[in-house]
Amino acid sequence: MHSLILLFIVLFSSSLFSHSTIIITNVEHSSGYIDVKIYDNKKNFLNEDLALEIVRKKATKGQTVVPLSKIHEGQIAIVVYHDEDNNGKMKTGLFWRPKEGYAFSNNYKPKGPPKFSKTSIELIHGKPVEIELNY
Repeated sequence: MHSLILLFIVLFSSSLFSHSTIIITNVEHSSGYIDVKIYDNKKNFLNEDLALEIVRKKATKGQTVVPLSKIHEGQIAIVVYHDEDNNGKMKTGLFWRPKEGYAFSNNYKPKGPPKFSKTSIELIHGKPVEIELNY
């Protein structure tokens, strides 16, 4: 009986505390890191000091899976870039044109500075978000 209760607690708690996940696809190579920043409003958007969660994970060619630990649901905007040279910054050119792999939630591809309203999505607890990198 005790083992049955223990099994129930383990199974229930693992699903109760499971984290949200972002799956980054189209990663060209395994050099550098994938940086993920999550924002919850227009005012804070793209201000890294005000991001709800920041995750930096070693890049994996093809697909990099990024677990979240601080946020699990709600209206958010996700900014991703492939820090290929490991300098901690996304290289951009004229008119904010990225020189490293980048992506936004909603698979939004801006023609200038990105907008929170175009990138925001509803994060649903336990449902992975898939985002494709652009190079």
